[in-house]
Amino acid sequence: MSDLNIPASNEVTAEWLTSALRSGGTIKDASVTSFEFEGDIAAGVGFMGLLAKITPTYDQAEEGAPASIIAKFPAAAPDNREIAEVFRFYEIETRFYQQIAVEVELNTPKLYYGDIDLKSGDFILLLQDLAPAQVADQIAGLTAEQSELAIRELAEFQAAWWEHPRLQELDWMWAMNHPVRAGASQQSYQRAWGPFVESFGASISPEILDIGERFGQQITAILDRMAKPPLTISHGDYRPDNLFFATSDGGAPLTVIDWQIMSIGRGTFDFAYFMDGSLPPADRKAREGDLLKMYHGILVERGVKNYSYDECWEDYRISSLFCWLYTVIALGTLDVANERGLALFTANIERNSAALLDLNASELLPS
Repeated sequence: MSDLNIPASNEVTAEWLTSALRSGGTIKDASVTSFEFEGDIAAGVGFMGLLAKITPTYDQAEEGAPASIIAKFPAAAPDNREIAEVFRFYEIETRFYQQIAVEVELNTPKLYYGDIDLKSGDFILLLQDLAPAQVADQIAGLTAEQSELAIRELAEFQAAWWEHPRLQELDWMWAMNHPVRAGASQQSYQRAWGPFVESFGASISPEILDIGERFGQQITAILDRMAKPPLTISHGDYRPDNLFFATSDGGAPLTVIDWQIMSIGRGTFDFAYFMDGSLPPADRKAREGDLLKMYHGILVERGVKNYSYDECWEDYRISSLFCWLYTVIALGTLDVANERGLALFTANIERNSAALLDLNASELLPS
């Protein structure tokens, strides 16, 4: 922790902003005299944190002083915050920006200031506003060109960290099967399963309900499989709502946000999570083979060895099975806040269900 306090979203002051921006060298001589605060700018998109836009006014012009800032705080909903703290999401994202964000192959927002209190769980991140780039929409989906760019950039990022010696040094980043993560995942799913079935079971096929029931008993075993070498960094939430694309007004081609759920394990999980949650079933089925071949081909081009396409395909299938966990927990326990959040996860029921059947993923359930 720094010497600065960690303010809640309604406690930020001009004096605090000045100190925070100076501590990281973002500004040297200028001071923030006032600011506009637009809260909860990611309603229905961000569930594990509260995002706000801060537009500061300075007492003098200074090169590099940001015209606007994205601030990230803990989730407002108590249930969401509790889950985030159990899985250490806030610590993981803060450490990511502080320690390795500048090294990763994927473009990420610039960090102006970040701090966390591990006892209270309070944290704050002051990040680059990515405008004029625009965030994608998971419900609407992506163009073919955007999907290809997202997968290409993902593969290059994961190839750079593939079996990297530094993975062992990043003790704040859990393995996919870390005991706390695995145990909490299974418990959270089992608590959510009953309410999920009560609310949505009538619209789900008996075959999917059977898979969901069996899956709930095998979560830790599946995570053990996904945590076996070869290992790399998994973003964990690689979907359109966390991807910013350039517009005609400018911006980087692709910037990736929301690193709370990152872990160490089989990288193909991110591919499956992206495909199953981002694309309508017909589009996913039509493109998954070509995109997975591109993903695997880039890994090989970047030096990955002893990882065959057949193994990559099997990882895709088992990862698609695990994606079901997020849909059930989200709709069974989380406060999705508004109609947009409900629409997002309801769409995931259709998309995840179709992927499970198309890939015959249930045959990979441990017996």
